Amino acid sequence: MSKLKEGELIKNGFALPAAGGMKCVIEEFIGGGGQGEVYRVKLGSETLALKWYFEDSQKSELKASLKNLINIGAPNDNFLWPKEVIEYEGKFGYVMGLRPAEYQKSQLLVNGKINLNFRTVAHACLQLADSFRLLHIPGLAYQDINWGNLFINPSTGDILICDNDNVTEHGKNVAGIAGTYGFMAPEVVMGGLPNAHTDMFSLAVLMFRMLFLDHPFDGKRWVDTACWDQAAQKKYYGQMPLFIYNPSDSSNNPVAGEQDNVILRWKMYPQYIRDCFTKVFTEGLTDPENGRLMEENWLDVFRRLQESIFPCPYCEVPIIYDVDKIKNEGKISCWNPKCQGYEQKLPTPPRLRIKIGKRERIVVLNVDTKLYHYQLVKSAPSLKEGGPVVAEMAQNPKDPEKWGLRNLSNNNWTFTTNSGDIKDVNPDKAMPLTKNIKEIDFKTSATAEIRI
Repeated sequence: MSKLKEGELIKNGFALPAAGGMKCVIEEFIGGGGQGEVYRVKLGSETLALKWYFEDSQKSELKASLKNLINIGAPNDNFLWPKEVIEYEGKFGYVMGLRPAEYQKSQLLVNGKINLNFRTVAHACLQLADSFRLLHIPGLAYQDINWGNLFINPSTGDILICDNDNVTEHGKNVAGIAGTYGFMAPEVVMGGLPNAHTDMFSLAVLMFRMLFLDHPFDGKRWVDTACWDQAAQKKYYGQMPLFIYNPSDSSNNPVAGEQDNVILRWKMYPQYIRDCFTKVFTEGLTDPENGRLMEENWLDVFRRLQESIFPCPYCEVPIIYDVDKIKNEGKISCWNPKCQGYEQKLPTPPRLRIKIGKRERIVVLNVDTKLYHYQLVKSAPSLKEGGPVVAEMAQNPKDPEKWGLRNLSNNNWTFTTNSGDIKDVNPDKAMPLTKNIKEIDFKTSATAEIRI
C-alpha cells in the first residue's frame, strides 16, 4: 500500500478485506498519533473509524489483545470499542465506532473554545467515573487516561472514550504505553507500569482539569521554571509532585495572573469536592490503594453536585446550593459579574432533605427536577442502578404557581402534616410542596423533609 501523501498509510478508496467477505473501504484520513493513523471507512452499510498501525506497533501481542477486547465487549456505550481486527498482507488495524460531529476534543476546554457549566461538567464526570468503574470490574486497566482520549458533547456533557486498544489486564502492558505526562501517576513517571490504581490517579487529574481548567501540580513551580521540558515534568510530576492547594505547603500555590482559572473556580466548588481532590493529590501520591478515590466515591460526589444545582433567579446561570458556604458566609451569591445577584444574597431554593438511616442528601427542587431510585435507597453505585425516575416536579393544573411532587413509582407514599394528619400519595398522583408537611415516607429506606 503506497502513501497518498506524507503522514498517510492508505489511499482513499482502497478496500481492505474484512470478516464475512465484506470490504473495509477507506474514505478519508482523519488524523494520526504515536501508534498509527485513523481513517473514516465504510464497512458494509456502516460508517466506522479504522486505526491502522505503524510498523513499530505491528506486534502479535497487540493483535491478540485487540481480539480479546472484542470478545470481552465494551463496558458501556461511552467507549469507542474495537469491533473487528482488519488484516492485510501481514499488517493489521481495527475498526471502531466513528465519533459524531457534536463531540468535541476535551482539550478545547482549556482555551475556552468549548465550555461546560456546573450541570454538564457534573454529568461528564459521572459518566467518566461509571465508565471506568465498569472497565475495572473485570480486571482491566485503561493505562493512558488523558485529554486526547476523551470527547465531550458540550451541550449535554455526554462523553466518548477512544483509543481503547491500550486497554489490557491490570498489571500488564501489551501496547508499550506508559501514559501521558501531566496525567500519569508519579510511580509511572518514575518508570512503573500503569494499572488500575494509576488509572484512578489519571482520572482524578482529568476531572480536576475539567472542573478547574488548570493542572493540579502547575502552580508557582511551573511559573518559575524557565523550560517546562520532559526533565522538569519528570521532576515535578514524578520525583517531587506538590499539589497547588496542599494544606500544609503553600510553596506551589497558584499564581495570580498565571493560573486565574483555578484561583476563581477553587472557590466556586463546594468544600467536599475540594477535599476529594486534596486527598488524591496529597495522600494519593504515595498511597495508591488507599489515597485515591474509587469510582463509587466519585459517583457519589458528582451526584451530590448535580442535586445541588439551581438557576440564578436573575440571570439563570447554574448556581450551587452549598450548605457549608451558607454556614460560613451566610449566603449564596451569583458568580456572574454581569448579574444583579453578583455577590448578593440570593433567595434560598426549595429543596428536599432526604434521610436514609444516618445519611442525608439535599436535593434542590427546580421546575425540571426528577428523583431517581438511587436517591431513595441505601446503595446504588452504577448509573444504570441509579434509575428509574421515581418522582418529578408537577404544576397544579388549577394554579400554575403551585407545585407538587408527582409519584412515578409503584409505591404508595404517605406524608405527615405538621398537625399530625397522614395522607396518601398513590402512584401517578402528586403531593403539594408546602411548609405544612413534616415528613414524606417513600416506602423505601428513605424519608424526606421539605425545606422552603
